[in-house]
Amino acid sequence: MKKERQKLILEYIENHNVSTQEEIINMLSSIGYNVTQATISRDIKELKLVKDHYGKNETRYSVSEINNSSDNFKTIFFRSVLSVETAMNIVVIKCYAGTANAACVALDNADIEGYVGAIAGDDTIFAACKDNTYAVIVKDTILQMLKG
Repeated sequence: MKKERQKLILEYIENHNVSTQEEIINMLSSIGYNVTQATISRDIKELKLVKDHYGKNETRYSVSEINNSSDNFKTIFFRSVLSVETAMNIVVIKCYAGTANAACVALDNADIEGYVGAIAGDDTIFAACKDNTYAVIVKDTILQMLKG
């Protein structure tokens, strides 16, 4: 049942611009699945769905293509990042609404010297660095990767 439900979710997001969990719940309800928001939230996490930016300030769920490759890092950042600044030992990365989580995962997989870890909200990433000097290095590395 779970695999079937998740397959339906994937098919649905491939064919529709789905931006909320409620839309997924409604779709599943319409074909006889009684699911909770918590179930859909777990499915989204297991399916590695992320919110992509499209159109004018709109987001939609899509399948994350994140792995350890630097090409994916650049692709995700190129599509997500608006600005990169330092604040002491923190690098603040502003993103399009709904894309910071995917960009943060890509950052975690980028293996940048001095980068310790990060937390992401909807449109902002706070990346902790070993110290202020490393924050500048991490910022410069990210900006270079964005340039290609």
